[in-house]
Amino acid sequence: MRRCQDLAVERMTEVQVKRKAWYDKNAVRRKFQVGDQVLVLATSKPNKMAVQWTGPGVIESQLSDTNYIVKMANKNDKTQIYHLNLLKPYHQRPEKINLLISERKETPEAESDELGIPYPISDPNVYDFEEIIRDSALEERLSFSEIEELRKMLGRHQKVFSNEPGKTHLVEHDIELISNNPIRSKPYRTSQRQTDILKAEIKRMLDLKIIEIGQSDYTSPMILVEAVGREPRPCIDYRRLNSSIRNQYFPLPNIEERVERVSAAKFITVIDLAKGYWQIPLSKRAQSYAAFVTNFGTYVPLRMPFRLVNAPYFFSKLMSQVLENCESFAVAYLDDIAIYSNNWEDHLKHVDEVLKLIGDANLTIKPSKCKFAQNRTKYLGHVVGSGVRTPAEAKIKAILDFPTPTSKTQIRAFLGLAGYYAHYVKNFSVIAANLTNVLKGKVKRESIIWTKECNQAFEELKRRLTQKPVLYAPDYKK
Repeated sequence: MRRCQDLAVERMTEVQVKRKAWYDKNAVRRKFQVGDQVLVLATSKPNKMAVQWTGPGVIESQLSDTNYIVKMANKNDKTQIYHLNLLKPYHQRPEKINLLISERKETPEAESDELGIPYPISDPNVYDFEEIIRDSALEERLSFSEIEELRKMLGRHQKVFSNEPGKTHLVEHDIELISNNPIRSKPYRTSQRQTDILKAEIKRMLDLKIIEIGQSDYTSPMILVEAVGREPRPCIDYRRLNSSIRNQYFPLPNIEERVERVSAAKFITVIDLAKGYWQIPLSKRAQSYAAFVTNFGTYVPLRMPFRLVNAPYFFSKLMSQVLENCESFAVAYLDDIAIYSNNWEDHLKHVDEVLKLIGDANLTIKPSKCKFAQNRTKYLGHVVGSGVRTPAEAKIKAILDFPTPTSKTQIRAFLGLAGYYAHYVKNFSVIAANLTNVLKGKVKRESIIWTKECNQAFEELKRRLTQKPVLYAPDYKK
């Protein structure tokens, strides 16, 4: 027995050495010099459980092979010690140099002001395969050779990854009105703080050529939507315009059918387009109709804005056109695309084909929202893959934290949230009957009488959904 134990230990040591040598085959020893610019992996202020790359900072000195003193410019020039694993090189964007065949100008062009709120910007280094490996945790599921195959394939489609929206040449969104009467709305009153936020947003949209300064007989007001725990979000109030638009119809995909198909797969890749609606241009007529007004000017959108009544149907129609020949392995719900396969070779081909089609349509993908070659991943509010599906943790927490309803509106909100996962709860409609009965009747008053039966139904639905229910994906071949 002792001899067998010694042989096992000896063999295990040999295998460990070989595997480490293979794993470190392409490893490069990282080292920074004094004066190098670096990005630092630090916790996020809004959420201490999340991390993000901040900086750039400058290497002040080296304490050891793995520890460096870094000076951060955005922290009042304070210095701090960071481990090598928390640092990565910062590559400054190359400057554009213009050659003027004319009289020499001594006055340099002013640089654009820094903007406070995060927003898509041009980034030549937005495609980072090492970051994809980390974000998708590929080393836990794929072999070294499979990762290299994925690296080679994605490298052919680098241009499709961008934080800025593309501009498709396949379609152009048009608006047809049922009335020729101009619709003019006055701008909403805003505080100075809200006005400053709107001005910053307008400037970004102008820089991205999403909108332009203009005039129109049709104007809708821009408003600032604010919610607790979220960044203020500007949006355009198109309610008056939408009531005069001739409706177009294209069937939106069935979410349940999408989730079922993706759940059965062993390899899943999910991708999200960068500002999907903004990648569709507007016709000249639609630009005039969709104009919006603020307290500081009138603007004309050049791309399809949110809140237009036909926008979801038109976008769904575009994605159906782009993925027309990929229906057996790719599904899309608006700008959320899932590619699914049952073996690695097929999955590599499927992802390659979808990325090519997206690139050919001149659309762009936001890399930070992509997950490649997952066995289980989040899609449309569910965690799907490997033959099973469960509700997403964030949604379950929202249901668990939902306060006891005090009005019909709050009951509808709870039933809408819980009803999205009705398939996970046996006899959902029976349990929820006491809540839906409160909404019945011709009286439109908001106040309700919260009975013991209502509370039991409310708590029972919460309990059922927070038990992490699991559904198995159907196998239609059996």
